[in-house]
Amino acid sequence: MFLAIRELLYFKLRYMMVALIIFLLSFLVLFVSGLAQGLADDNASSIINMDEEAEYFVIDEEAELQLTRSLVTDEDQQTVDDTLEEAQILGIHQGTIQDETETITDVAKFYVDHDSALFPEVVEGQRPAEQGEVLADISIQEEGYSVGDEFQEDTTEEIFSISGFTNDQRYSHTPVLYMTEDDWLDLSGGDELLASALVLPDTGDDVVNTLNNEMDDAEVVTIQDSLSGIPGYSEEQGSLWMMIIFLFIISAFVVAAFFYVITIQKLTQFGILKALGAKVSGLAGTILTQVGIVAIVSVGAGIGATFLAAALLPADMPFMLPINLVAILAGVFILVAVIGSLLSLYKVKKVDALEAIGGMEA
Repeated sequence: MFLAIRELLYFKLRYMMVALIIFLLSFLVLFVSGLAQGLADDNASSIINMDEEAEYFVIDEEAELQLTRSLVTDEDQQTVDDTLEEAQILGIHQGTIQDETETITDVAKFYVDHDSALFPEVVEGQRPAEQGEVLADISIQEEGYSVGDEFQEDTTEEIFSISGFTNDQRYSHTPVLYMTEDDWLDLSGGDELLASALVLPDTGDDVVNTLNNEMDDAEVVTIQDSLSGIPGYSEEQGSLWMMIIFLFIISAFVVAAFFYVITIQKLTQFGILKALGAKVSGLAGTILTQVGIVAIVSVGAGIGATFLAAALLPADMPFMLPINLVAILAGVFILVAVIGSLLSLYKVKKVDALEAIGGMEA
């Protein structure tokens, strides 16, 4: 430990260059991860949040997991109702609204039972109490809306007002509006509530298999699986996480290359230490200590820089980096740095004391 720290202080410039590379890579990994999480939240937070209260969706099997294309038939709804009492109707319709200045805003209109656990918490204003009122995601305030404002809905051309706001309710990069049962009936154009999906609790595999066998036109899928049906969700997440994986791989190679070169430059010193009786485990511990200190300091600085950059981002740029994800990524990054140093440990183990002292290549 003493030897490792003393060498870090003596060769400050050398190790500062390594630390700078690790800092930049960790910052890039964390920043891209924040964008990936932010885009996922902006694209599907309304569905992701349902995963806390439920487990499955019953959707039209021909909809290819796209909830906006799905329509569960009355027969399949009856089959589900005969099997489970806890099933909840979920209605989704994408469209536009228009304010008094004729500014058009894309929205997703949702219906769930206002008395169920699926209905989101109100953070400003109040729940819709009567027909013509909606609960809106707070992000719609960026379009100039506030509690009590009115707008025209594009399908029914009726005038609605915003009774309150909720948080984290976005669908396909648009704010969600939660409608009343009467308004959803008007939007459905009939006397029965149209269901884009039925939301089921964690019922067990036996019930899921029974429903899949008994329903004619619908299937049971997990809520997480349904996310892939949201337009652009899989493509966005796949591209960004592929970048993150490659950054981890690049980091391992960069750390391996830097510490391998540094180790080669110190073979004579390692040879002398081995000749004096130093154990390989002690020398390996010195290298791992150096790698650990450099990696921890660099990743810590990367975390700070990431949150600083996030604070400077514009409000409409989706970015979300939970602390638990930061801890996981930081841990993986430090582990990758340690793995990248294994080549140096192998070189130290193989060095021959007499050859190193004599200036020969080990």
